[in-house]
Amino acid sequence: MNNTNRITMKLADSKVTLQGRSGEIILLTGESGSGKSLWLHRFAALADLPKNTSLATNGLSMDKLTTRMLFDRWPCVWLGQTVAQELMFGLNVQPTPQQLTNALSDWGLSAISLDTDPHSLNRIQSLRLSLAAMFLAEADLILLDNPTAALSQADAHAVITDIANKSGQANTIVVVACNRWQDWRSSASQIWRITAPDALPQAGISD
Repeated sequence: MNNTNRITMKLADSKVTLQGRSGEIILLTGESGSGKSLWLHRFAALADLPKNTSLATNGLSMDKLTTRMLFDRWPCVWLGQTVAQELMFGLNVQPTPQQLTNALSDWGLSAISLDTDPHSLNRIQSLRLSLAAMFLAEADLILLDNPTAALSQADAHAVITDIANKSGQANTIVVVACNRWQDWRSSASQIWRITAPDALPQAGISD
């Protein structure tokens, strides 16, 4: 299932306006402690914006979007007791078993059954299951906090390639913050550098 909505996300202060559009990957870079994770929380409407800063999509507040966020946490905190329950959590319309199976296959998890306990999955499988659930939800905005830093270069490249392909097909804006940001540079549509927690990101600048 793909999201048919096309949105433009605008982040602005009195001097600068940054824009992200459906299908783009926006990479947040910056030193450790600069506020990359905090900005992801702001995009998710989980933290307040700095003073005199606005954030909206198509003129609407961020809480009107279907947003999914992957937190920088291992092991994962699962909300379902099975893979199927995890995929269906929070959906208004429950997918068919075939749609769930297709979602797993799309993310390289065809060997995992729907009744598998998600706690039994390894790190790369857990990441792919989380991504499968996010895209199954037809999210407008997907926020990823350090998703690939613990993976091998080969696994990271494979996951990033899949995210890049599927975000374009699904009209989803993906915003990712990663300590190993170089892995993402070639797939990112934009790079926003975070210099301080309450400073607007600087567009087009990498470390």
